[in-house]
Amino acid sequence: MRPGALLLLAVVLAAGVSCAAQGPQENLQENPQALQGDATPEAAPWPRQVRAGATTLTMYQPQLDAWDGARLQARAAVGASAGKPPRTRYGVVTLEADTQVDKVTRSVTLVRARIVQSEFPSASAADKSAWEAAIRAELEGRSRTIELDRLEADLEVLGAGRAGARQALRNTPPRFVFSTVPALLVSIDGAPVYRRLAESPLERVINTRPLLLRDARGVHYLKIFDGWMSAPALDGRWSVLAAPGADLERAWRQVSDAHLADPLTGQAGPDDPAPRLAAGAPAIYVATAPTELVVTDGAPSYVPIAGTRLLYVDNTTGNMFKSTSDNRSYVLASGRWFRAADEGGPWEYVAPSALPPDFAAIPDDSPKENVKASVAGTAQAREAAIAAAIPQTATVQVAQTTLPAPVFDGAPQFRPIAGTSLRYIVNTATTIIEAGPASYYAVQDGVWFSASAPAGPYRVATSVPAEIYAIPPESPLYFVTAVRIYGVEDGSVTVGYTPAYQGTLVDPGSGVVVYGTGYAYQPWMGSYWYGTPVTYGYGTSVAYTPWTGWAVAFGLGWAWGAATSSCGWGWGAYPYWGAWAAPAWGGAAYGARGGAVAWGARGWAGYTGNIYSQWGNRASVGRAAGGFDAWSGNAWASRVGSSYNSRTGVASAGQRSAVRNVYTGEFAAGARGAAPGPRGAVAAG
Repeated sequence: MRPGALLLLAVVLAAGVSCAAQGPQENLQENPQALQGDATPEAAPWPRQVRAGATTLTMYQPQLDAWDGARLQARAAVGASAGKPPRTRYGVVTLEADTQVDKVTRSVTLVRARIVQSEFPSASAADKSAWEAAIRAELEGRSRTIELDRLEADLEVLGAGRAGARQALRNTPPRFVFSTVPALLVSIDGAPVYRRLAESPLERVINTRPLLLRDARGVHYLKIFDGWMSAPALDGRWSVLAAPGADLERAWRQVSDAHLADPLTGQAGPDDPAPRLAAGAPAIYVATAPTELVVTDGAPSYVPIAGTRLLYVDNTTGNMFKSTSDNRSYVLASGRWFRAADEGGPWEYVAPSALPPDFAAIPDDSPKENVKASVAGTAQAREAAIAAAIPQTATVQVAQTTLPAPVFDGAPQFRPIAGTSLRYIVNTATTIIEAGPASYYAVQDGVWFSASAPAGPYRVATSVPAEIYAIPPESPLYFVTAVRIYGVEDGSVTVGYTPAYQGTLVDPGSGVVVYGTGYAYQPWMGSYWYGTPVTYGYGTSVAYTPWTGWAVAFGLGWAWGAATSSCGWGWGAYPYWGAWAAPAWGGAAYGARGGAVAWGARGWAGYTGNIYSQWGNRASVGRAAGGFDAWSGNAWASRVGSSYNSRTGVASAGQRSAVRNVYTGEFAAGARGAAPGPRGAVAAG
């Protein structure tokens, strides 16, 4: 099968849409620690840009909706950017074209392409009309011929994808931990699994990212900041270890030299002093099940929201509310709402459409305006859902793009993928799917590869079985359904992925953007740990920045001490800088398995600086301290997570940041923030 890149209407548009202001797409560069070989992605046909007065309209890869043999319909997300810093408003246009089928030549001619509907939730009627007219002027009246086989393959993928997308996500409440002092959440991927360190009497908990050790007496040790903390048991009281023994220091050197652990240095950037345990140690919370840590700077301080019966906690960067209409507490975690009578719980999930009406009535100039992206029916929620459908695309050269040889923990072990005839290999950090005898598909960095044997060799795939797109959310490999092959030319393949590849999903039940499927998956525990995607523990929230527009932000806060406080990670749970350039969020975070970090033969599979080891990132903003931006060459770090009011541009949480270009060595620091922008570009205020 040869999927046709959804070029359908795309080929019509590509023939006529102007390349004006194409900008960064022409210079897209590969993450240097991603694919092997000279695999730098080239400029893809999409996105395309047109001007409408002072506004730049960016049209993204059209997505096929339907074809009945006579008429083809597709949707294309559109970003409308204007101003300095640019404010981006999102919309979607529905496109149609008549089709003329020639079965002899196996071709389909698309004629009379047109816009039949457009939606720009936050635009004025005048702006919407002007933007639609600009797109229509470039689109309508053009024709193009495409292969019938290509279109039929796209329809097969579309059908399989819809089957998987209709399946519900899981919204089981996590455990909530509230702290009024600086705190750190150490997440373990299930029950702790201990393995003896080489040439050491100590055992390590391998299914967590920090260095967590146990001695023969059962005492546990955590490497943090400039020293160690210890506890008589994992759930015991943690205290600073005054005199670490030689065994601990040797263990740290061994693991550190091999980059096999998160150092938890707590350093926000190279110009910031690292915190010292002598100046104050955080409270330590160890979690072996889905958990969210919410930290306030002292007792929660409630502030009323004008025009509503809501109070919000203003001494945390998390999202905590009290509704006086029902006297319930509400917390927003991973895009999902949970409520309880008080912090002690029990907590229950609340559908975005079942919230008290006051949430939708939060004023657009409120510091909490961003949470309306998680309230069904609001303009913010509709815009965020559109942004979550925007694909990141690039063209890779087949001959120059290779997949590193997979490493297995023993012989390949297969697990079935529910609802399909597919199986996947569980004991490797590489995502490998078995589609049949001598038919294997792997995905890395948003690129599909194929091979006739599990170990490869793998080559860039020009097609993948449609059944892959029927993988349901209950599978840990659900994220691969967001990776597509958009086109095949001589010697090159146009590939891409939507933010769902990075865990940013639109809940089919509510239409609201959430992070993660909500399922707790079973990782591989053998000689090594290969984790699976997780939903909770990172303080995720849908946020707006001038550079990314609507995206998922991670660990808003990461604060230490007074003045700022945090939700999710607490004190920089897994911050990195410099050499420790690994995925931005710890635990069983996405890394190699599109994907899951792994502690194995090659160390941490996610040590790349780019959250997902990919060549671009449109799905997330957050604190990948030391993160590397593949397009601009910028390494960046945030001191305190930040989001911006999508209407006013005012920061809704303080942020200071630093941005360094790794090509020039130049450094810039600002008070507004740094975030990966379109196609991974980084901007700093």
